[in-house]
Amino acid sequence: MNNDVLALKYRPKFFDEVVGQDFIVKTLSNSIKLDKIHNAYLFSGTRGVGKTTIARLFSKSLLCESGISVKPCGTCSSCTQIDNGNHLDLIEIDAASRTKVEDTRVLMENVQYAPTASRFKVYLIDEVHMLSNKSFNALLKTIEEPPAHVKFLLATTEPEKLPETILSRCLHFKLSTVDSDTINSHITEVLKKEGVKHEGESVNLIVAAAKGSIRDGLSLLEQCIAYCDNELNEKKIKSLLGEIDSDIVKNLISSTISKDAHKLIETIERIDNNTNFEKIIDLIIASFHKITLFKIKSNYIDTSNSDYKFIEQQAEIIDSRDLQLFYQIAISSKKDFKFTINKRDHLTMILLRMILFSDHSESNEKKPKQSISKNKTQEENSGGQKDIIENKSDETQLLWDGILPKLNISGLSLNLAKNSVLTAITEKGAILKISKKKKDVYPKSCINDLISKINEYFNKNLSIEIEYEENLISPEIKEKKEKEIDSSKTFEVVQNDTSVDSIKKYFDAEIDKESIKKINN
Repeated sequence: MNNDVLALKYRPKFFDEVVGQDFIVKTLSNSIKLDKIHNAYLFSGTRGVGKTTIARLFSKSLLCESGISVKPCGTCSSCTQIDNGNHLDLIEIDAASRTKVEDTRVLMENVQYAPTASRFKVYLIDEVHMLSNKSFNALLKTIEEPPAHVKFLLATTEPEKLPETILSRCLHFKLSTVDSDTINSHITEVLKKEGVKHEGESVNLIVAAAKGSIRDGLSLLEQCIAYCDNELNEKKIKSLLGEIDSDIVKNLISSTISKDAHKLIETIERIDNNTNFEKIIDLIIASFHKITLFKIKSNYIDTSNSDYKFIEQQAEIIDSRDLQLFYQIAISSKKDFKFTINKRDHLTMILLRMILFSDHSESNEKKPKQSISKNKTQEENSGGQKDIIENKSDETQLLWDGILPKLNISGLSLNLAKNSVLTAITEKGAILKISKKKKDVYPKSCINDLISKINEYFNKNLSIEIEYEENLISPEIKEKKEKEIDSSKTFEVVQNDTSVDSIKKYFDAEIDKESIKKINN
């Protein structure tokens, strides 16, 4: 064993050295003290949180020559052999490489034989979810009624893949991800023992990258120590881990919120090509969440947070409706990164979309306006002619698509909304365009209800004018067109399928396009 590897060098050898799993350790310790030892245990959790480590420590407690104890001696031959991974009565099996039922049957045939030199024979099966269904069936009877000298310790990252019959026969311990403060303390202690100096936020950067895994944290730490030549440097670690400069993210957010498209593009152009642009969106989404919490109640954000001042400043500037729209655009656009060749351009378009679609904000008053004539009565009531901003049709529809799910409507009002588009939105009013084909479908009460919900969404009493339009591209029409496109694409794929073509020729048949249906898994 290479004890120079930090993840192995600092692997716990006793229960009191385990980090971040106090509940599991306490429960297992009490079961040993009370002599309540079950025949099968299942340890589940994400990678690097201590599943196999705790299983080995439990084995050491059971097999120590000094007797079954929460604190094994650590010096007898059993303890040292378990630490070195060569104890004859601790059989460790990697289920990922032994999935065949024949392997499991051979294993179960050996269960009946007594331990070589200890009081128990312990089977530790790692990644047990990888076993085949036949292997689980072969294992089931033995786990349910094993010989008195046999204990099963199962470990997995995906317990949901285990059959219920196996789960019900095990004591299931769910290991949680380790919190940041605990990993920080552990890494700091390791640095102290290793005599490695560190500066600024270097440890916090490693902790954030570890994502709750102690082992990942130590592996990253080792990588950073090597890269920084035995002295952790914040700037070098950011470069190694691909961390995004917080100033860049702040500039992008402030430019978007202030609707400064020129500054936004300039900032994006300065970003290095090797940067993870998808990660930038993740950071922007996280910032929008913090700003939202701050606007609800300022003490939801800790004043010690390094971004507190920035969050406070942006919360004062941005309108709550804009904030929700920005968040929605960011979330819905993130999934498209995998389809784009130029990630930088995609990031630019996402942020520009936020600026362009927030057309109810005051900043849009700076944009060139195109007037739309109103009827005389409206002109008299308003005290004169006023301009209404006319959006491009695609932008208007996307904005209405974003608003629609938040109106809390159903029935006929929802049907009306799906056959309408809200356009020309200003601080004073808007136009609700309804498909002309639906002119006589909706009663006045239904239209008034939709207008009321729109005003409730904007938290304003907007003057909304009703217009009926031919060939309106409403959400319902868009949805039908998308389905038609999907249907045509599917039909084309089926048409070109060689197997289907053979069937057509054999039966002298044609494909009914309308009969093709998408099967949901």
